[in-house]
Amino acid sequence: MKNSYQNKTDAIIDLQERGYDHDFILKNEYIHCVQQSQSICPDDFEVAEAYRFEGKSDNCIIYAIRSLNNDIKGILMTSYGTLTKGLSIHLWSKLANNL
Repeated sequence: MKNSYQNKTDAIIDLQERGYDHDFILKNEYIHCVQQSQSICPDDFEVAEAYRFEGKSDNCIIYAIRSLNNDIKGILMTSYGTLTKGLSIHLWSKLANNL
């Protein structure tokens, strides 16, 4: 995991400028692309980059996600605690391997 950004805003802006322009959210066994209303299983995406940010009340991880089956690239931002709650082991493993 890299952390070459001063803050998460800089990371998001840079990723968006590099084509990661969709938003992903976690859904139990999938990540869900908000703009495309499409769920993507862990086998169908890769984590291209991951950045960890730690602060007093703002601990998060930003993932740069690329779909393997189409041209969707986007950002998944999640708190540390979210990775341990309600995710399938397959999805958790995929994301945790990039920490």
